[in-house]
Amino acid sequence: METDFFQKELLAELGKQNLDFVHFVDISHLTEEQNKEYPTAILIGMALPTTYLQKVANTPDYVEQLKISESTQNDEFHLTEMTTDKIADHLELFLVSNGFKAYSQSENNILKTGQYDEENRKTPLPHKTIAGLAGLGWIGKHNLLITKEYGSAVSMCSVLTNAPLKPSREEVLMPRCNGCNICVKVCKPGALKGETWTRGIAREKIVDVFSCTTCFQCVVQCPWTQKYIRRHELLR
Repeated sequence: METDFFQKELLAELGKQNLDFVHFVDISHLTEEQNKEYPTAILIGMALPTTYLQKVANTPDYVEQLKISESTQNDEFHLTEMTTDKIADHLELFLVSNGFKAYSQSENNILKTGQYDEENRKTPLPHKTIAGLAGLGWIGKHNLLITKEYGSAVSMCSVLTNAPLKPSREEVLMPRCNGCNICVKVCKPGALKGETWTRGIAREKIVDVFSCTTCFQCVVQCPWTQKYIRRHELLR
């Protein structure tokens, strides 16, 4: 099957979903543990609604309230992550049905295939690593992806494949946080260390994942996320 033809067919299939971005990324240079011998990753993503982000920003204990009321399953971010995961699983089936190999990196599939290191809370190839290779953004002091368009307010998933696509690989962007430490200041448990990401830096120097309470404040209070909220409000 010709590369151009199948890539257009694949984009048409993904166009049926409510995605905000799709990237075909060259991962052939990564280790076998990371890329599982697949040359390409398809990165998909959805931006979180600004109304939701503002609500969380205005309610510092928003996630804590969800936990108390046992309603985390109804949280907008949780639901969006479930959606992107389902799209990735569907994409895997679509690729396999067309005669190619594929591996969805949805949460369920990673757990099912034993690719989640529960002790260290790690996966071999995080979506944000693929996003960095796509030139989509950089890693902030909260150890999360920051994009110019949406800040950190994105839900992503990825599918690894050998399908005939035209992947690209961009230069990994260096952090643009400069002297900003807002995410560090709003982190109540002190999980964030205030260190700037550099190539090869140990995750533990940036964040203590075992202290993180996933309060989401580092995401919504990030100036780049706030820019996304304000820009969207101006367009309404």
